[in-house]
Amino acid sequence: MNESPGRRLLAVFAHPDDESYGAAGLLTRLGADPAASAAVLCLTRGEASSMGPARGLSPAAVGALRSERLQRVAEITGLAEWHVGDLPDGGLARLPQRTVAHEVARVVASFRPHVVVTHCARGVNGHPDHVATHWAVRRALEERPAVRLALVAYRRAACEAIAPRLLFATEDEEIDVTLHLTPDEATAKDACLRVHEALATIDPARAAAEGLMLRPAVEEFALHGERLDPVAGDVFRGLRNP
Repeated sequence: MNESPGRRLLAVFAHPDDESYGAAGLLTRLGADPAASAAVLCLTRGEASSMGPARGLSPAAVGALRSERLQRVAEITGLAEWHVGDLPDGGLARLPQRTVAHEVARVVASFRPHVVVTHCARGVNGHPDHVATHWAVRRALEERPAVRLALVAYRRAACEAIAPRLLFATEDEEIDVTLHLTPDEATAKDACLRVHEALATIDPARAAAEGLMLRPAVEEFALHGERLDPVAGDVFRGLRNP
């Protein structure tokens, strides 16, 4: 059982790299805060990634590579813990929901977070694994009403700016937390995305030269079942325990 004091946040995503797209800045902020701790659970190893066929790698080799990349992200962001599940990449939606929820509940029981961050209900881009993760997290937290659930959100303007990767926007009035990344946090997020060979965040010229799409230095979240008014700059705002 985790005994670390202070504010605790668990990020639950389907694949290694999901955590960097939606929450690497937040994870970095908490990793630098001695009164906080953050953990990540990726439910799959990401073995079904297109990099396998493109590089002639077996699914096992791809899963090992992506798990190693997650470890590097953990080092960059200062995670207290990171976990990689063995559920099938591309197959979460075909599993009984209780199976996926059990994996989430196991880590929640151990880490005891005040806040859980995960995919929104439409999975940002509709990926079945993302959607299945969302609902499994909801199920895992049914008997833990004190745990706040924060859903990664992208405003319509942000989706349009980096289309076609993001398809489903969160309406402005549904966003409860806006986290403006400091230069150091934006740099860390950029580093995490580069570990995953993903999208750049802070250098338009470098992004263009490397064929990457620029992402804004902001992370936003919609809270499930509650509203913060005005919009907060802290996912823990209003919680009693942290």
